[in-house]
Amino acid sequence: MSTTRLGSTNRTEAFSDGVMAIAITLLILNVRVDTSYVAGHGLLRALGHEWPAYLAYLTAFITIAIMWLNHHALFDKVAHIDKPLAWTNLVLLLTVSVLPFPTAVVADYVQGGGINAKVAVSAYGLVSVVNGGCWMAAWHHLSRNPQLLRAPFDGPYALLERRRTAVGVSTYAVATAIAWVVPVVALLLYLAMAVFYAATSSGSQTPAYEAVAD
Repeated sequence: MSTTRLGSTNRTEAFSDGVMAIAITLLILNVRVDTSYVAGHGLLRALGHEWPAYLAYLTAFITIAIMWLNHHALFDKVAHIDKPLAWTNLVLLLTVSVLPFPTAVVADYVQGGGINAKVAVSAYGLVSVVNGGCWMAAWHHLSRNPQLLRAPFDGPYALLERRRTAVGVSTYAVATAIAWVVPVVALLLYLAMAVFYAATSSGSQTPAYEAVAD
């Protein structure tokens, strides 16, 4: 059981929303036209030439949006926050704020193939593994400190969520290893996990927890 002072989640939620909002807004700054390419090929072709930047922007936007949904789903179930959970949330926000960088690297280097593509996709995977680890750590802490949760959520529910998150962490780890062999397959696995977490952004649902008030 945690012995640190418990506090309201309001400031943590507001700060987290702010970090995610800034991160998702700044993504568009990575999308720009190469003026030197315009000079040789015209604006229309130059706009088409930037498709990797568009893909990087879309991927990062969707990924952060999913994290935002999952973050709200998590804190809808948390009544109080203590220092360990606050620090876990801060590390989670670190991975959110840095995610646009490996996404842009993937867009820049995956087309060329070779070692650069493998490094780029692996870097994305490593950030995703750390991010998933933060979610696991949060649910693990809540399972050990169920007094932080809102009724009727309890320790067993937090354990259920930790196991669900572990599936994603394991998949990201496997995909990161696969990236050193077939980067494109790894990217498909990353996409599959994004879809999985988008579909389950409300968390695990069992009959015992379906009657939770909004």
